[in-house]
Amino acid sequence: MKRKILITGASKGIGRAEAERLSADYELFLHASSMSSFKKDIKGAHYFGYDFSKTDEVNKFVEEFKKETDTLDVLVNNVGIMILENFADFKDEDIDKLITLNLHSHLLLTKKLIPVLEKSENPHIVFMSSMSAKNQIEGESVYAATKAGIMQFAHVLRNELAGKIRVSTIHSWGVNTWGDPEGSPILVPENVAEVLEFIISRERPFVIESVDLSHEKQWKGTTAPWTPVK
Repeated sequence: MKRKILITGASKGIGRAEAERLSADYELFLHASSMSSFKKDIKGAHYFGYDFSKTDEVNKFVEEFKKETDTLDVLVNNVGIMILENFADFKDEDIDKLITLNLHSHLLLTKKLIPVLEKSENPHIVFMSSMSAKNQIEGESVYAATKAGIMQFAHVLRNELAGKIRVSTIHSWGVNTWGDPEGSPILVPENVAEVLEFIISRERPFVIESVDLSHEKQWKGTTAPWTPVK
């Protein structure tokens, strides 16, 4: 019997690449902000459309998800957005959206699905964080705050769930989800998917706590090609 994996933010980018890579060996439960964003071309996958920038949508999703299955082996908290702006110019609504989608929804969904994960013989939670959690890139203040929150939350949760549910975090530098030319010195979603597959295929009690990823020629610094102009 295939293990069951839930991937949020799975209609494009990293989440889509993860779903494609794992489709042969896992029963997929795929979430996106709307059903219309899915191609629905992965045979046997279960699709869900809920906007996690609204916390009540998380609750509605969990209700529907539990109607589809009462067990879960792997939860991949992948959903998120990046909004780049000098902090003084940030719109209040964008701050709210980033915090709700990138942080609050991950915590809320995880809390509600822990009882479902505990029914698995080998449960695992994976958070898609970012190297922004550990660095100081101009224009990423709010985004970095959400990713640093995920990083620290995962560390504490790992300790609280030790021996019950394994918890891992992936921190990546820039990933080409915005259409850079092929061959650009930047990660591609498939790189992250490959690492996810490796993490969740390790045998217990071995746990990969966190992984840092980058292209060998990845740009790194305090300002970036995408840093907002002051």
